Amino acid sequence: MKTITLVSGRLSPKALSVGLIAFIFLVCVTLVSAFAWQLKQSADERLTNAQVAVNNIVRASEQQAQDTLRQAESILSNLAERVEHDKPSDEQRVRLSKVMADNVETTDGIQGLFIYDQNGDWVVNSFSSETIAKNNSDRSYFIYHKNHPDSAIHIGQVILSRTTGDMIIPVSRRTQYPDGRFSGVVLATLPVAYFQHFFERLDVDKKGVILLALNNGDLLARRPMIDALMTTNIAKGELFSRYLINSDEGTANLTSVVDGVERVYAYSRIRGLPIVAAAGLSLDSVFATWWTYVYQASIIVGLIIFVLISLGVLFYRQIQRVLVAEEELHIAHRDLEHIAKTDSLTELPNRRCFDATLAHEWSRACRTGNSVAIILIDIDWFKQYNDHYGHVLGDECLKQIAQLISKHTNRPADLAARYGGEEFVILLPETELAGAVKIAEDMRSAIEAANIEHRGCTAGIVTISAGVTANHQRGVIVALDLLEKADSLLYRAKKLGRNRVEHQLREVIET
Repeated sequence: MKTITLVSGRLSPKALSVGLIAFIFLVCVTLVSAFAWQLKQSADERLTNAQVAVNNIVRASEQQAQDTLRQAESILSNLAERVEHDKPSDEQRVRLSKVMADNVETTDGIQGLFIYDQNGDWVVNSFSSETIAKNNSDRSYFIYHKNHPDSAIHIGQVILSRTTGDMIIPVSRRTQYPDGRFSGVVLATLPVAYFQHFFERLDVDKKGVILLALNNGDLLARRPMIDALMTTNIAKGELFSRYLINSDEGTANLTSVVDGVERVYAYSRIRGLPIVAAAGLSLDSVFATWWTYVYQASIIVGLIIFVLISLGVLFYRQIQRVLVAEEELHIAHRDLEHIAKTDSLTELPNRRCFDATLAHEWSRACRTGNSVAIILIDIDWFKQYNDHYGHVLGDECLKQIAQLISKHTNRPADLAARYGGEEFVILLPETELAGAVKIAEDMRSAIEAANIEHRGCTAGIVTISAGVTANHQRGVIVALDLLEKADSLLYRAKKLGRNRVEHQLREVIET
């Protein structure tokens, strides 16, 4: 019989409710969609402007670093050529020290110049023309050049200067004898403060960041400055682990691994140098004015929606009263159905639910040829447990066992049910006997590992026995045979000492 939705030319209460809700919803969605599209356009514009700004900052930082390092490279090349072609006398050392001091004076960004022999001893430096008895053979840059025969400059991680005590970036080059043997190192030191001062002149917000780092993630300079600059490595951050491995330059929204601030970043590898330049503006700053606009516009849109919904509610309430009784009846029916299929103590499905599910799965297994397995479980010495602890604690024990069993039936089609008393049954569709035995053994081990006290038995803890069978085993013809076989195997498990799992395969071996 067809439901009549029109009575005397009027919509039924349910159809009228649906139509009213649909109309208000459509108007609100249209309004919100238009508002959201406008906000997105505005946000995209601000993000684009921020990307352009950080790109410009990165380009400036990149150029500054490249210019400084190329000047240092040129000076080191000249020094290396002098050292490799002429072994300086004492008089030449004095002149060379003055030349090095003049280079430092006329070159921005270089704090000091040094020449070391093959043992790491100071030969000449830009700070003093006198011979200084110091040795730098333990420095990582010295060890690097000693082990690497190439003549390219090496940029090391930030260290403390032994001359001034300042944080410096060591830029060094290998020198060698005519036969290619290592003869020492020429070194230029760049103060970290030089780059810090340059960064301070660039326009970023209070939470913004500008940084230079080696390709391995070691920081060389950063604004804002951090105390742990010399020991901070950002290689695990998204910038290095996700973006730089795919592209030498670009923009991205990232959360800093140093301070946890989310920013829009631009990054670039400096061509020809093992250095990355990056800059970021905090998203809070980028969208500060945008959020003000969002709040104001949202209030206006919200008021419009509120008026529309208020008018709709006035009509909807009248219609809804007609549907309340129907909904309450539906809920009551659903609750009754749940009660009829659920064991009230353990909250597991009950015997009735299990029987119905078994019949369904057996029928499906017969059609498809798939396996279906059953595990029948009994709590060992449960009567003694009740006698010793009482039925209240006995019920709590049943709940605990039910929870442990439920944890091992994770697939949607699996069903764990209370079969009666202290017995539980697990139905495992599309499961071979070996798989069911493993699940049963896992349950047994988990319950044993739970160490639930049971002074009424020799084991001292609560254990279970289980019988496992599947439909492809000998003697299983109808669904009832599964239960009977599982029950027989459970009986044998108890007879053989309890706290064990018995299954069909054991029977075959014994015979």
